[in-house]
Amino acid sequence: MKGIESLTPESVWKHFAMLCEVPRGSGNESAVMERILKWAQDRGLQTKRDAVGNLLVAIPPSAGHEGAPPLLLQAHVDMVCEKNSSTVHDFEKDPIRPRIDGEWVTAQGTTLGADNGIGVAMALAVAEEPSITHGPIEVLLTVDEETGLTGAAGVEPGFFAARRMINLDSEEDHGIFVGCAGGRDSILIQRAGREQVRADAAIRRVFVSGLVGGHSGTDIHRNRGNAIRILTRALIEATHAADFRIAGIEGGSKRNAIPREAGAVIVLAAGDVAAFEEQARAAVDRIRRVELSGIDDGLAVEITPTPRPEESFSLQGTRQILHLLYAIPHGVIAMSPSIAGLVETSTNLGVVETDGASVRMHCCSRSSIVSALDAVTLQHRCIAALAGAEIDQPPGYPGWKPNLDSALLAVARRAYAAAFGHEPEILAIHAGLEAGLLTEKYPDLDIISFGPNITGAHSPNERVSVPSVQKIWKLLTAVLRDLA
Repeated sequence: MKGIESLTPESVWKHFAMLCEVPRGSGNESAVMERILKWAQDRGLQTKRDAVGNLLVAIPPSAGHEGAPPLLLQAHVDMVCEKNSSTVHDFEKDPIRPRIDGEWVTAQGTTLGADNGIGVAMALAVAEEPSITHGPIEVLLTVDEETGLTGAAGVEPGFFAARRMINLDSEEDHGIFVGCAGGRDSILIQRAGREQVRADAAIRRVFVSGLVGGHSGTDIHRNRGNAIRILTRALIEATHAADFRIAGIEGGSKRNAIPREAGAVIVLAAGDVAAFEEQARAAVDRIRRVELSGIDDGLAVEITPTPRPEESFSLQGTRQILHLLYAIPHGVIAMSPSIAGLVETSTNLGVVETDGASVRMHCCSRSSIVSALDAVTLQHRCIAALAGAEIDQPPGYPGWKPNLDSALLAVARRAYAAAFGHEPEILAIHAGLEAGLLTEKYPDLDIISFGPNITGAHSPNERVSVPSVQKIWKLLTAVLRDLA
């Protein structure tokens, strides 16, 4: 079977194959940065690092184009690490295993890392294509984008010289992006009493799986199932059939991914097991058949015996946890009144985890309107107050305000029309891009963003379109030529 290195443009896929070889989950980018640094040094390219680990690579201009203003190409090296429960994979040491599936490239049971590895690969490939005409180029590769854009937040004024920037982290090839949402997290912590588990109690594990999941920004409007909410709802409905206690509840793995799986260990009387199971299974089955039909048909629930824990939450504590979990909002809150199809405000209940006598619930909220984002985080605070829970809301990141008068946008629109015979759509994205943070540090920075078609980002269903990579490479090289 041919590897992805056989695809065109070869220079892009060669670099992406290299990225797949090196673990690069958020916070674990040192090895891949060293690999890129060595690649740059072997080619005599000037480099520098900043205090948080971002890397800047300077690509000299084509002969005769030394006087062109510099251009910044920007992408992030980290990726979201998600896998199917049946997949054996250690993201700390195992390589991603990409495979060609028709006109798509995907991975074997894990996220692919095309978000944003393809952008990184395109930026690096520019240095190895002598046929491309371009002026001076700076390549800014940031770290830790997926956990809150902290790499971009750490870029200091003066780190790069360019005042024009192309962000390569968009995922739809039919347009050019000029704006993005800002975001902020809310972590709710519910503490509850614990008690010893009786020796005669029955112990069951309830596990919800089979959901598609996806990116909490770009997929939130698709109404896909949230495993944490489905599990919680099934358990709440099962309280009508039996009194039970939760020993632990876990779900999701990334605050910016729609949870695909969630499970809870339940303690109940042996005589209540049948009624409990019937009620919980019926709730999940109804959600699958009626509410998620055609959206998440793979939804399934398993209820199985499991080893006895020493402690569980009390009956009252169990109810507090379930009621708080289900009260937390999830999904689209408002659509943009000015841009058709664009989500304006949303929130994602992404992770729940048990830590001793407390349960942590991690939410990721987004909005293109600052006051609307403030309103969502206020709602989280109010819900926490009513539940008697603690809440932590770290500083968020800003949105990127569209500039339709951008000179760089005008160049890119002309290049797109000339290359493909029609005008591009001018778009904004309901996700965080590093452009917003960089414009805070560099207010005069002129930015656009584009990239190939990527679907299923932040989930094991992630894939990138091969023809779309070719299309965006053609656009990028045309824009570089015109700017030179």
